[in-house]
Amino acid sequence: MKLENTGLVLEGGGMRGAYTAGVLDFLMRKNIRFPYVIGVSAGANNGANYVADQRERNKKVFVDMVNDERYLGLKNLIKDGNYFGMDFLFKKLPNEIVPFDYETFSSSPITFKVVVTNCKTAQTEYFDKDNYDPNFFGEYILRASSSIPVLTKPVKIKGEYYFDGGITDPIPLKKAIKDGYENNVLILTKHKGFRLKSKKSRIILKLLLRDYPQLTDTLKNRYKIYNECIEWIEKLEEEGDIFIFRPQSKLEIGGLESNPENLKKIYERGYEETKNSFTDFKKWNKNMVK
Repeated sequence: MKLENTGLVLEGGGMRGAYTAGVLDFLMRKNIRFPYVIGVSAGANNGANYVADQRERNKKVFVDMVNDERYLGLKNLIKDGNYFGMDFLFKKLPNEIVPFDYETFSSSPITFKVVVTNCKTAQTEYFDKDNYDPNFFGEYILRASSSIPVLTKPVKIKGEYYFDGGITDPIPLKKAIKDGYENNVLILTKHKGFRLKSKKSRIILKLLLRDYPQLTDTLKNRYKIYNECIEWIEKLEEEGDIFIFRPQSKLEIGGLESNPENLKKIYERGYEETKNSFTDFKKWNKNMVK
């Protein structure tokens, strides 16, 4: 089923992306095709595999490969300054171990956009797959959107440095609407009612990001950005303007989860909960088409 005028918006969440992988697995099995996809961080990586029509690749990347010591851990952080093995994730995996279909990705008619945060300006920027070589897009733009301050290094793209897009636009629904998609389906990685809590400004954060003072200030207020976004989204959901696939209860893992069994359970939850709410989704979609 191709949804002519409906966008797909994908939240990040680190290894909680295993839940999104499960959701997309079910939707792809049902041949649900969106003409527009926008994602941030882990959501962007899930979205890339959706655009490339590689249903099983998300599970392989978010669940099956996590046992590899190059995937994530303190060893990586000490070795090259990245908690996540960024070269492993964005070079080795897609080019050798779990090949990414660059050709299908590039030729897909789906509009695909990825959210990043400019380190210097602390402003949100959006990269469109159609404007870049697919290999460059995969290695640098997806990497930039997944680069978490302190845990990973920023990524240089055309002279500018970028971090995770979730800092400034954690759920890029406004961008989807601005791009002309009034009807949108969201895949979130946190349960309904979740709110980020304020965190005290940490000296280490200021030291490590001393070259980016505006970004430090934005990170300090990230909880406000996220919570305001969620409150707006929940209002739209109540009014029936959007449809959300999200965990029906709290995911008992964090963004740095490395236990494959736990991640498999989260992936399976995403699949089963989507299956259980699919009838509601079809009803919503039918109403939107009218």
